[in-house]
Amino acid sequence: MKKTLKNICVLAAISVAMYGCKEADYVKSVPSPYISNFDLRKLYKGTDVNLTTEVMRSATTVRGQVISDHSGRNLPAGLLMIQNMRTVGNGIDSIRGISINIGSDAANFIPGDSLHIDIQGGVLKRVDGILQITNVTSSKIQKVATGRPLINERIGSLNIKANPDAYEARLVTIFNCNFDPNIGIEKLEGLKTFNDGGEDMQSNVSSSALFKDEFLPYSANITGIILRGSDNKMNILPRIKADFVPTSITVDPNVPLGLTPVVVTGFCTDVQGGDGNYEYAQFMATQDLDFRQKPFAVVFSRNGGNLNPDPNSAPVNGWAAGGDRSYKFNLTRGTVAKGTYFYVGGHKVINAANSTSIADANWIANKLYVTEPGDDGIGNPTSGMMPNSGHPAGIAVFSTANVTRETVPVDVIFYGTSTSAANVYKAASGSVPAYGLLIPNNDHYTQSNGATPYYKQGTNSYRLLYESPTVDMPQGTFIKLGGEYNVSTNTWPVKRGFTVVKMNATTKLPEIETGAGIFKLIQ
Repeated sequence: MKKTLKNICVLAAISVAMYGCKEADYVKSVPSPYISNFDLRKLYKGTDVNLTTEVMRSATTVRGQVISDHSGRNLPAGLLMIQNMRTVGNGIDSIRGISINIGSDAANFIPGDSLHIDIQGGVLKRVDGILQITNVTSSKIQKVATGRPLINERIGSLNIKANPDAYEARLVTIFNCNFDPNIGIEKLEGLKTFNDGGEDMQSNVSSSALFKDEFLPYSANITGIILRGSDNKMNILPRIKADFVPTSITVDPNVPLGLTPVVVTGFCTDVQGGDGNYEYAQFMATQDLDFRQKPFAVVFSRNGGNLNPDPNSAPVNGWAAGGDRSYKFNLTRGTVAKGTYFYVGGHKVINAANSTSIADANWIANKLYVTEPGDDGIGNPTSGMMPNSGHPAGIAVFSTANVTRETVPVDVIFYGTSTSAANVYKAASGSVPAYGLLIPNNDHYTQSNGATPYYKQGTNSYRLLYESPTVDMPQGTFIKLGGEYNVSTNTWPVKRGFTVVKMNATTKLPEIETGAGIFKLIQ
């Protein structure tokens, strides 16, 4: 027994000795000399940061593509602005920008230059609101390529509101920026407030800009760099004249509204992932519209379960019920040309977070409705303003922003699989008149000369058979409503049905605006 234990101890000692002589079993690596803008920006915590290799975890260099263009003389002098050319790791939203103060030499670099910049010894700090690296000269810059394609993200103001630091020093385009100028008088120069249907922002054109004397239009698409001002507000700075593209149309205010100036043409209620702030509806104008001249409103109605007010009953105040029953968007700015689409809803993406941006569509109104109430107090904040459970629901558009229980919409569509009328219509009883959700005369509903003004009254029972998720209507379904409307005769040669578009994260805007099942406007 003792001999056996002795042999075991000898073998153990030999094994330890052999292991000690063996090279360590791991992969040797060398820290990258590059730090991404994403990681670089995270170093700033409100106080100046000396950029040493210790702070940057052995990194010495930042690299990226130039987005600044000083030829238009509208960017802060001396600032070279770059953004990384690809996502960092698996971070789909990790594109970031940074400003580097190198003095007058910043004007020698043009958009598309690919640079490696040694930032050792630099200082990361905020100057006049702008996060930038100082104490770096052009001698620390290596140009490795030119003419590289720029990453230019299509966004809306709500993106910037939700994550301002992610967009600072980024090249973006914001579409349908609606101003309130004195036409023919007001110029681009200065801080000009605009709204793209979501939040107020500012365009910043300096007194030195070569295009400062251009006239300010009602609306424009603005490409530029997002920078934080000394007042902590986020501004967009167009770099050159071509970055500011007027888009507004001129609408004669004397032309009266037709009976159906807007038609509901599609909707997406159940995106892939959480619905909150991502649902939206699509509409088409049947005549040129300027919502400054003639405000409209869109109301989404929910009628399932015991929602307040008026649980398990029809809403006494109809479309204006508010609470958890209806949610309202006022349309008070922007223009829409006859026969073109516009949108109302949450974030300007096609199918939930990280899907294709459709910010280039004509968004007249959008809200972060998970935290924001509906306009004029009609609607509580909600995680889902458009139900997909099969309960009866409606989308209505009004030719006024003043929606009351007696306001009749110019178009409406109802959807859901439920046939119940209990939560949408209450017949007259004794001295109590009927109430519920008013309908216009359109392809599916008729007021019968005032005899049947409510949904579910008389023959007004049509609803699109929609419920998600199902095999036929999975999450990420867009419903094209189709149909044909004749403007001249105010008739519907073809009633609206529906065509299902099964979307994913890469679906493009044309897939919901063209092809089979789209709505057609007839002159």
